[in-house]
Amino acid sequence: MLKKIICDIFLEKEITFYEGLNAIVGDDIASNSIGKSTMLMIIDFAFGGDDYISKNHDVIDNLGHHIFKLIYEFENVDYYFIRSTNEYRYVSICDDKFKVTQNIQVEEFTAWLQEKYNCQLESLSFRSIVGRYFRIYGKENLNERKPIQYFEKETAPKSILALLKLFDKYKTLKEYQEQIENLKEDKSTLVDAAKKEFLPSISTKSLFNKNEKKIKELETQLEKIKREIVTTSTDLESMVSKEILNLKREKSQLNVELNSYRSRLLRTQNNVMNKPVKITKELEQFIYYFPNFNIEQINKVENFHKNITQIVKDELVAVEKELKLQIEEVNNRIEEINREIEQRLSIKEAPKLAVDEVVDLVAQIKRLNDENGFYTKKKQYEESITQANKDLSELKENALDEICSEINIKMHELNKEIYLDGRRAPTLSIHGNKYSFNTAGDTGTGTAFANLISFDISLLELTCLPAIAHDLPLLKNIENVALENIISIYSQSKKQIFISIDKLSSYDKRAAQIINRHKVLQLSKDKLLFTKNWKSNR
Repeated sequence: MLKKIICDIFLEKEITFYEGLNAIVGDDIASNSIGKSTMLMIIDFAFGGDDYISKNHDVIDNLGHHIFKLIYEFENVDYYFIRSTNEYRYVSICDDKFKVTQNIQVEEFTAWLQEKYNCQLESLSFRSIVGRYFRIYGKENLNERKPIQYFEKETAPKSILALLKLFDKYKTLKEYQEQIENLKEDKSTLVDAAKKEFLPSISTKSLFNKNEKKIKELETQLEKIKREIVTTSTDLESMVSKEILNLKREKSQLNVELNSYRSRLLRTQNNVMNKPVKITKELEQFIYYFPNFNIEQINKVENFHKNITQIVKDELVAVEKELKLQIEEVNNRIEEINREIEQRLSIKEAPKLAVDEVVDLVAQIKRLNDENGFYTKKKQYEESITQANKDLSELKENALDEICSEINIKMHELNKEIYLDGRRAPTLSIHGNKYSFNTAGDTGTGTAFANLISFDISLLELTCLPAIAHDLPLLKNIENVALENIISIYSQSKKQIFISIDKLSSYDKRAAQIINRHKVLQLSKDKLLFTKNWKSNR
C-alpha cells in the first residue's frame, strides 16, 4: 500500500497514509483552491499517473519543478522511490535514506506495483486498473452515467473490454479472438495465392457444381481406358513371353557355336605358335603298361607333325583370322539378343497413345479438383470464422452476464446500507457493445453519484482493484444521510480509499468521527497544501 508522500513544497512536509479510508479534509466553509483535489491528483501521480503534470501545471508554473519521495509498504517491508515533475517518465529506486540506486521508466514502476498488489491481469496495465477508478476533478471519468469510462472519448466497447479484463474473464475470450485472427489470416493467404494464380480457383457455387459434374464424366472416361489397357496388357504380355523364349533358344545355340569356335581358335593359335603338345606324362603311363613299346617311333611322328605345322603356318594364320571374325559375329548376335530380351521385358503395359490420354484426363481431373478444393477450403474458413465469432459472442455475453450479476448483487447489498428507506438499487446492464447504468424510476443527481460510488466500492471488493479515489464533486451532490452511510462503508474497507471532503459539521456525529479518525491531511483557507498561495491577491 502507499504509506507516505514527502515533498518540500508541502506545508506539511510528510503525509502518512493507512490501510482503508484516507480522508483529505477541508474546512467547514468549503473553501476552494486549498489543495484537496490537487492532493488526490498527487496520490494518482504516486500510483504512476501523469494527469498531475497536465492538469495541475499551475503548481509547476508557480513553484517550479519538485520531487515527491514515496514510500510503499508490502508484507511489512518498506520500499523507497522518488518521482519528479521534471523527469516524470522515470522513477528512481532509493535506499531508506532516499539515496538513488537506480532509475527506471514509469512503466517498469507500475509493473512492479501491479505485481506487488497481485493484480496481474491478461492484457490490462496497472494504470488502466487504477487510473480508471481514481475519480478526481480534472480527469474525464466523473460521468455518473458511464461508470466504466476512462476518458470522454473512450468508446463503450473499449470500456466493456476493460471491465472484462478487470474481472479476469478476458483470457478465454482472447484465445477465441486469436483463433479467429488465425483463421482470417489463413483465409487471406489462400485468397492471395489464388489472386496471384499460384492456385487454381473458382468463386461461385454454380461453378463448383459444374466442375463436380465434369469430374464424374472424366473419371468415367478414365475407367474405360484403364479397362482397355488391362486387356491390351494381357495380350501384349503373352506375345512378349513367346518372343523372349525364342530369343533365349537362339542365344543358347549361339553359345554352343561360340564355344566350338573358341576351341578351334585355341588349337589353331597353338599350331601357329608351334607349341608342342605335352604328351610326356601320357607316354610314361603307356610304357608302364606296355614296356616293349617303341617310343622312338612316336617321337619321330611328333617331329613330323611339327615340320608339317611349320609348312602350313600361313594357312593356319588365315584360319585364325576367320575364326576370330566368326566369334565376333556370334558375340554381336548374342549381345543383340540380350538387348532385345531386355527391351521386351521393359515394354510398358499400355500403348503410348493410351498413356497420353490417361495423363491428359488425370491432369484435367486434378485441375478441376484443385479449383473445387480452393472453393471448399475458402468456405470452410468462412464457416469456421462465422462459428468462432458466434462462440466468442456467446462466451462474451455469458461472461458479461456473470459480471453484471456479481456487481448488481453487491450494489444491491450496499444500497440497503446507503438507503435505509428501501430505495431501488442501481443496475448495470451490458448488451453487445452497449451498456446502461441507472436506477429505474430515479433520475436524481444525488442518486446517480451515490450509484457511482456504490459501483466503485463493489469493484473494490469483487476484483483485484487495489485502491479508489473519490473527489469532493462526487460526494457533495449526495444527500447527507446517504453520504453518512457511505462514509461508514468506506471505513470498513481493507483496501485504500482516498477521498476529499469538507463541511464535516453538516454530517452526523458518527460520520464526523469516522472522517476525523481516518484523516491524513487537514486543509483550510489558512492552511493550504503548498507553502505558497499564488491564487490569492493578498
